[in-house]
Amino acid sequence: MARTRRLKFTGDEAYYHIISKTVGGEYYLEGAEKEKLFMLIKRCSSLYFVKVIGFCIMSNHFHLLVKTVDNSEISDDEVTARISDFYKINATDITEDRLQRYREKLTDISEYMKDIKVQFSRWYNKINDRRGYFWGDRFKSVLIEDGNALLNCLAYIELNPVRAKICNRPEDYRWSSISCRLAVGIGSFLSFDGVEVSDINEYIDFIYTAGREECFSSEGEALQQQTRGKIDDDGKVKLNLWKHSIRYFSDTLVIGSRSFIESSYKRFDLLLNKKDRKVHKLPLYGGMFSIRQIRLEG
Repeated sequence: MARTRRLKFTGDEAYYHIISKTVGGEYYLEGAEKEKLFMLIKRCSSLYFVKVIGFCIMSNHFHLLVKTVDNSEISDDEVTARISDFYKINATDITEDRLQRYREKLTDISEYMKDIKVQFSRWYNKINDRRGYFWGDRFKSVLIEDGNALLNCLAYIELNPVRAKICNRPEDYRWSSISCRLAVGIGSFLSFDGVEVSDINEYIDFIYTAGREECFSSEGEALQQQTRGKIDDDGKVKLNLWKHSIRYFSDTLVIGSRSFIESSYKRFDLLLNKKDRKVHKLPLYGGMFSIRQIRLEG
């Protein structure tokens, strides 16, 4: 069966939730590996015109929430400066053709992810005297609308270690964007662009005290209302997320308002399977929709 082509706004401003897993889901990523991957994400983000909104590195996969920028807003001088600084070459040696190739490369999330994953797998195989693939299938990406959808996706990403029972609070997990933002000097490469919060304190308040979450069945009927995040007396995050909600941020194609889904549908119409050419209401807080419907189990 032919797989759906990746939905991306090449050369345009857009937000993506990206997930990449190790081959076979093996737990290869321990402390040293997570630290190396974090440094590569940070390093590649200084070359590519990609803003990192959030990330979380787990033992067999990692998440990135990123923003790509409008190609037309990047000057030749900016591209030249990044190339010369990163590769330590003289700016006068960069030809017009090379400049154009890099302009396209440095605004493409596929190239960005390829750079991170290839560099990491080469490093891992070398230090472990290993051969073969490190990463599994191609990375997943979900197109996310800015605002409410982006904020909820960021919270979902950073609650991964809490759901996995690694820690009680997301900020206690070392290899995620929330802990980096709280560490002086480490999180300076991170951005809150497009997220409905002004700073880290407001964001943490959202995670712990966000208001009511409506959950819907596939027919759109209200099932229940529950508190998204609430701090217990012992300082733990109480995870009251609806049991299926996490799938929508990783298994759909596009998430956002109805108008965002409709405009995405028109733009990507020729790339979509017939079954994906509908707007589906999601059982998530804030009235979000998607292109692909997720079949719920149980």
